[in-house]
Amino acid sequence: MIRGIFDYLFVLILLFGSAPLRAQTNCDLPALAKQHKDVATIQRLENAWSVAYLRADLDFERCLLAPDFTEILRNGDIKFLDGELALAEKNRGKNLPIPDLPVPTVVLHGDMAIAYGTSQSTSSDGKQRATRYADYYLWENGAWHAIFAQQTAIEN
Repeated sequence: MIRGIFDYLFVLILLFGSAPLRAQTNCDLPALAKQHKDVATIQRLENAWSVAYLRADLDFERCLLAPDFTEILRNGDIKFLDGELALAEKNRGKNLPIPDLPVPTVVLHGDMAIAYGTSQSTSSDGKQRATRYADYYLWENGAWHAIFAQQTAIEN
C-alpha cells in the first residue's frame, strides 16, 4: 500500500514538476531567440508578430503576448489575449501575402518598450485605410512580452 502511494506521488511530481519546463520549451522559437533590451529586437518582434498574425501562428502569439494582454481595436472594441488569438485564427489556411511591414519607432524606458507607427491595409470592401498603432512591451525573465496594444483609425 505504501509503495503504491509513493509510486503515485512520484508520477505526480514528474507530471506537474515538469509542466513549467514544457511550457518554456514550447516558446523556444527562432523568432523569439536572442532578445536584447534594444530597438532592433523590438522591431524584429513587431515584424514577427505581424507575420504570425497573418499566418495564424498562435503558438508564437501565445509566447509573445502576456496572459493579460489587452488591445483596443481601431473601432474601439476591447479585446484580450483570447480575442487576439481568435482574430489570428481567422487567417488560418488563407496564405495571406506578407506586405511590406512598417518600421516602427521604438521608445525604450527601463523594462518597458513602446513600438508605434502607421500601417496601411485594405478593408474587406477594397478601400485603403490607415491606422496608427502602439504596442507596449514589458521585459520579464530575459524576454519581451507584449502587454497592451492600441489602434487608432486615421480619417482621410
